[in-house]
Amino acid sequence: MRENLLWFILLLLLAGSCTYLRETPSYREQELQERRQRSSPAPSAAPGGFYADYSRKLGYTLNGNENPDLLREIVSWLGTPYRYGGTSRSGADCSGFALQVYKEVYGINLARVTANMAQHSTRVNRRNLREGDLVFFRISGRKISHVGIYISNNKFAHASTSRGVIISDLDENYYNDRFAFGGRVRR
Repeated sequence: MRENLLWFILLLLLAGSCTYLRETPSYREQELQERRQRSSPAPSAAPGGFYADYSRKLGYTLNGNENPDLLREIVSWLGTPYRYGGTSRSGADCSGFALQVYKEVYGINLARVTANMAQHSTRVNRRNLREGDLVFFRISGRKISHVGIYISNNKFAHASTSRGVIISDLDENYYNDRFAFGGRVRR
């Protein structure tokens, strides 16, 4: 009886370690890459190809070096209505949108609240922003209250309270005046 109990405990420990392995970043990243390769063909830079098509969808000319998985995910959210506290394509707020995109594209679980996202990312100067960096804004007052995801060429995706998920430019007066800093999440 005691021997059976020891075998049972040993099996539980082994099963638990396998579950832990699946949650490690390197295992998760490999899993995500394999899933992407199975589900999507390689993007084409040819006229009428992937980047030309996504340039039209995003409303600006892509340089052809952007992450196709990030572009696909952002485009799939465009037009999603704003909903405070929302995290789905039926309605999302700015942090819910960023949270879901990061989870799908990078396999990373961000904090749910914009201010916490800012606290858990490394600050990046505006001129050093890279694709996938978070961009934080102070919409009213001194607190960080809005987040978007930087794409390229000064453009970022975010959930606007008035227009839902859209693409905006950091040089637009409204966002330029309220920009706080960029945030880089370790991927």
